[in-house]
Amino acid sequence: MKKTPFLTMFYFLIFIGLAFSKEQEKLILGTYTYQTNDRLENLRPFSKLAEENFDGQYNVETKSFSSVEELITAMIQNEVDIVFISTAGFLKYIEEGNAYDIAAALVFDDEKASSYRSVIAASRKSGIKDWEFIRNNSQNLRLSLVSENSTSGYLYPLQQLAKQGLIPIEEKFREVEFSKSHKNSLESILTGDSDLAAFGSNDLDDSTQDLIQIIWMSDAIPLGPVLVNKNLDPMIALKVEQLLKGIHLQHPQILESIKSGWVEAQNASRFEKVTMEYYLNFLD
Repeated sequence: MKKTPFLTMFYFLIFIGLAFSKEQEKLILGTYTYQTNDRLENLRPFSKLAEENFDGQYNVETKSFSSVEELITAMIQNEVDIVFISTAGFLKYIEEGNAYDIAAALVFDDEKASSYRSVIAASRKSGIKDWEFIRNNSQNLRLSLVSENSTSGYLYPLQQLAKQGLIPIEEKFREVEFSKSHKNSLESILTGDSDLAAFGSNDLDDSTQDLIQIIWMSDAIPLGPVLVNKNLDPMIALKVEQLLKGIHLQHPQILESIKSGWVEAQNASRFEKVTMEYYLNFLD
């Protein structure tokens, strides 16, 4: 039977519709917002690169959740496929879920290059100089932390406070506040609003170094991982891992874009495949 022009056009439109539908399969690349930094412009170049390497199978949408908590909720509800998350956020997530694998994490070829460390400090004017003084006077001291989702402003300082016998912090200190930013915690000891503060070392500069007494500084903290949903096609998950591991050689400008979304990542060298133990060992 000879096909009419109408039937030919009809089949063609069906073919185009199916192809278009396939192209519109969506993957969500999720991250979180810190203060006003949603990191969308930092991650969109990688989303586009990933999309180009998925052979037209997927459209990659970049989405920033308003907080680490909201990102974790979306992960638990299986609403995101590729995740850029903080170290503290990742450690909090694995207490509740196991639906994501680690694709890679930013690392430093020279650990000394890392400025991602946790600091506990006091104003030099306070007279606080060491842990012995803090242990003996903690009931009279006000402590400032960043937030419960902060790696350098809560998770690692809390671990150090535990080693010093200063937990539960609500019982050991006169007052505990969450300042919501590293800058706020640092400023609180300079203004006298708190006696002791924990924050990330990235907020230290020449103007504040001479004004504070550093009680403790951590080793370099591992940067948060990039995760892939275990429900992803294994070939797609592998492509994400390969793109990240080779991005410093093949697409250095995109690596720089990603790094600029996190102040703690500014000196990172490349992405590397890491395991769960990479993070858990640092807590020991």
